[in-house]
Amino acid sequence: MKLCKTFEDLQALGIEKIHEQTHISRDKIELVMSKAYAEIGRVQFMGYISILEREYGIDLSGIKEEYTAFYQNNAAMLAPKASVILQATSNSKPKWVLAGLATIGLLIGGGYLLQGKLSTSPQEEVLKLTTSELEVVNEVKDVNVSDTNETNITLPVALPVVTADVNKSVKPIKPLISSKELSILPKYKVWYGMIDTASGVKTQNITKDPILIDTTKSLLIIMGHGRVEIQYPEGKTLLDDKNTVYFLCEQGSLKQITQKEFMERNGGKNW
Repeated sequence: MKLCKTFEDLQALGIEKIHEQTHISRDKIELVMSKAYAEIGRVQFMGYISILEREYGIDLSGIKEEYTAFYQNNAAMLAPKASVILQATSNSKPKWVLAGLATIGLLIGGGYLLQGKLSTSPQEEVLKLTTSELEVVNEVKDVNVSDTNETNITLPVALPVVTADVNKSVKPIKPLISSKELSILPKYKVWYGMIDTASGVKTQNITKDPILIDTTKSLLIIMGHGRVEIQYPEGKTLLDDKNTVYFLCEQGSLKQITQKEFMERNGGKNW
């Protein structure tokens, strides 16, 4: 008998039952069910979704599209570690690195010699030349590092850095609630994480029960989906967002923020 028809039905079914049916490890199921996209690779995620579709006979193409969009908007954050990239490259990579370092050394040495002989104006020209050559060397070093991911390069001079908005679809919202007492009631079981910005203490859980918010503290909150009802003594506010949502509780007010602002306040980390 077909028990599940939607992704929310799978969330409600629970990690243990899904593990018994699919034999996917519990920690991976928790990441998928909570939409912790930043914590799981593309190949793994698509594989687990395919297993769920096969075992439960449901169409999860919407979740695949949601992950793909997240992956495209957060390519830098999801890029493999540098050590992993180097292991995957050919044996010729160290030669490029050594050649690049040797060239940099020669350029820097030549720059110092020229600066000692030239006036202030020529010195500036030498610096520009050195910086230009360093950019070329770094570009050579990065050949074949990765076909799909970009590598950030730190140059010896300050250059403007353009970063993409990692959460264009979500616009900052004015404070939703200002109250001494409030709670968030999920419509479906959801993973949530809460960070006390003063102490750095993190708490997380998967629940369908009301999530109590201590408005006397400064908190960062992340939830696997935004289909929730925010309750407070004066009334309630409804949200209906299937995507991951982020909140900031500050000075007794709760407001929804973008993923970019969440990461900026959390030291550049997604959780």
